[in-house]
Amino acid sequence: MTAAPSAANRFLRHSTVVSGVVAVILGAVAVGLIAETTLQRQFLMGALIGVSTFGLGGRLWHRWRGAVGLGLVVCGCLVVTAAAGNAVTQPPRIIHRLELLPGILGLWTLAAALVPIGFRWSRLLIAVGSGLLFVAVLTSGVVRGASTTALVVAAAATILAWDAAENAVSLGVQVGAHPETVTVRGELAHVMLSGGLAAGAVVAVLGVTHLGVDSLPFEALVALLVAGVVLLLASHR
Repeated sequence: MTAAPSAANRFLRHSTVVSGVVAVILGAVAVGLIAETTLQRQFLMGALIGVSTFGLGGRLWHRWRGAVGLGLVVCGCLVVTAAAGNAVTQPPRIIHRLELLPGILGLWTLAAALVPIGFRWSRLLIAVGSGLLFVAVLTSGVVRGASTTALVVAAAATILAWDAAENAVSLGVQVGAHPETVTVRGELAHVMLSGGLAAGAVVAVLGVTHLGVDSLPFEALVALLVAGVVLLLASHR
């Protein structure tokens, strides 16, 4: 008779750690680029602490089902909720609230997608989280809250965050996330290649802004950037 697989040898079907961490970092970079004021950055930092605590707790709970992991998840949720509440009520200008709130919620949702508690919802949560991050960037662009360069780079970082998160889930489905499964090199190679393609698209879009084209709206630049980056990313998948 064939022995049943032990807990240590079971196929762990959840997102990989490296790509997941990279996705959250890129999302944080996107929000940080559009955060203009010190107050916004303080709330963003608080949200990042909460998101990190939430993610770590989710990983620990999934592995050992202990009270420590669950406690960290709860604490992380409370910290992010407090940061989101401050983002809604504290900034003196309403536009600063509209920029920051979807960014914080997007980071939280993206982290939730990569925490292996509800893997079946991962892709939906990735789409929602990335969408919220993009809403934050677009809101800042519409009101010209940040420079064109910062906005274009933030938009590219959002797309890269989505790509890294999707890669984390795809690898989790294909090869699993067992501690003995070495995927770090492949994940880093994917991130570097995607980053290079996105950097080329950013340079091209920023080059358009220096051609002397009058009345070129920010939305057109974003559409050009998104089309270029998505096509490039699709070509190497």
